[in-house]
Amino acid sequence: MLTLKERAKGIKEGARSWIEPVARIGYLAKGVVYLMIGVMSMLFATGQRSRPADFSTVILKVFSEPFGKMLLALLTIGLFGYGLWCFIQAIMDTEDKGAGLLGIVTRVLYAGIGFVYLAIAGDAVKLLTRTSNIPQGDQPERQLTARVFGISPSTRWIAIAAGLGFVGFCIYEIRRLYVEGIEILKPKGRKELIDDVAMRIGQIGIVARSVLFVIIGIFLIWSGITFDPNKVRGISGALTELDRQPYGNYLLVATALGLAAYGVYMLLLAWRRRINAG
Repeated sequence: MLTLKERAKGIKEGARSWIEPVARIGYLAKGVVYLMIGVMSMLFATGQRSRPADFSTVILKVFSEPFGKMLLALLTIGLFGYGLWCFIQAIMDTEDKGAGLLGIVTRVLYAGIGFVYLAIAGDAVKLLTRTSNIPQGDQPERQLTARVFGISPSTRWIAIAAGLGFVGFCIYEIRRLYVEGIEILKPKGRKELIDDVAMRIGQIGIVARSVLFVIIGIFLIWSGITFDPNKVRGISGALTELDRQPYGNYLLVATALGLAAYGVYMLLLAWRRRINAG
């Protein structure tokens, strides 16, 4: 007769058999998406595209390619996997964040990211099943903000808080680069040359994504202050705003390269990261 402790241990052992593959597939899918966003945004910077890329652009691009339906189905599985992995991180505390205030905030953030990736995967399913069109550009973010603002004028504070959250998250990410060093990879074992190169790629990618998210956060704060959902910018909108600045084309090229580096960093995590399955 198994004790309760032995049963719990058995459940955890069984979970490990599927949690690690799900996490690695998730990192792989996320890496592909960011790599494509970086490359397509570079093409925009060099005048070969009419606008920069975001998640919906990537989904539509994959779908339009030869064997696109099959490729998008595989990508969708990976995006669902990443969303699920984020929920596992939040619920099972796989990153050992604890139950303190900062730990709870971090775990809630994991869950929030999980919702985002499940929503992106859901959009891909709609395209695959042809049940709905995918809104492009800043439309999804603006539509969501407009629905929230429609509830009450006081909901502007939700946008302001969310914008501050974006900025705070970016500060945390930049700080993490200096505090954690090689542990931004959480490498399984140690392959010195590979891990050192991967760490540098990760640092470049995290900085670039943080710059982008700060811009998104600032516009979200401004939308709350002005109570105007049209002020909101998503990834493509933030990249467009960057391009409009003095020397904007150079800034856009640097950011696009950085986003591609972030994609490579995610691919390296899919290969090298330790996965704590509880």
